[in-house]
Amino acid sequence: MTVSPTRAFGRMYEAIRQANHVLLIAHKKPDGDTLGSSSSMLNWLLREGKDVTAFCLDAPPKVFRYLDNVYRYTNDLHVFNSTYDVVIIFDSGDLRYCGVDQLVSRVPPGYLLINIDHHITNTQYGDHNLVLTDASSTAEVMYRFYEANGIFIDAAMATSLLTGLFTDTSSFTNAATNPIAVKAASRLLAAGARHGDILQYLLHDKSVVSLRIWGTVLSRLRYNATHDVVTTYLLHTDTNEISTDIIEGVSNFLNAVTYGAGTILFLRELSDGQIKGSFRSINCDVSKIARLMGGGGHKKAAGFTITGRIKETPDGPRIVAV
Repeated sequence: MTVSPTRAFGRMYEAIRQANHVLLIAHKKPDGDTLGSSSSMLNWLLREGKDVTAFCLDAPPKVFRYLDNVYRYTNDLHVFNSTYDVVIIFDSGDLRYCGVDQLVSRVPPGYLLINIDHHITNTQYGDHNLVLTDASSTAEVMYRFYEANGIFIDAAMATSLLTGLFTDTSSFTNAATNPIAVKAASRLLAAGARHGDILQYLLHDKSVVSLRIWGTVLSRLRYNATHDVVTTYLLHTDTNEISTDIIEGVSNFLNAVTYGAGTILFLRELSDGQIKGSFRSINCDVSKIARLMGGGGHKKAAGFTITGRIKETPDGPRIVAV
């Protein structure tokens, strides 16, 4: 049975209000949306005096160090041995994507699992599923939640939410941008969101090393006219001495500068023998392709992670087994 957003907002609010111990989970290799949406609730629950734990399998990138209480995120797996009333997962279509599919089962039974997301490929894995596929971001879902329940959004929460909106809409330039997102951004600025910090850390803070890496990505662009796809890639040896923060946002940047190509595929080798792929498109439902690769996302923006290595060829990158 489908539950209306208004009813879902109310049910979630009551569950959190009655909870004493809450676990918040951001997905692995965290981006601005999973951190923005989850840290907004972290700051709200801290304000309410709740016993709250924030977990992420990977440490938040340094570019998000301006978020209030971001230092509270832990990757200590022992948190899953504790008892919670509510466990909330942000911005993850399933537990595997989140990186906790083998961990959540450790939590002693009796908790309520809440799934908050905006991806059309979400598998509805929670006891409560607040999945709004018309939202620009999970941060927008959280904004609607706070508004629906009359929860005061302070400056810390506003900065978190604006971060999620800003990153998932590519600075309000991609197809995810909608009237609610723009209206929310205005209200969050009025609530004290530190827009200057967001611009400084996410847009303006580009080092010489990062610009060289982006130059490598651009030099490897290849266009396949048959499939109307632009591809590029980074090898692990290109990035093994730099922070992964540097290459965040490459897919969205390519989508903005390669006008005329139907679909963009950016491949990046990871240090653990896997390859992360990111699709962006203007005329193709790339979520279907990503799903076939074990990933997911939106119609116009999706991704996947598979085991393998990238082989360089004159026609572009090829994925080979290892």
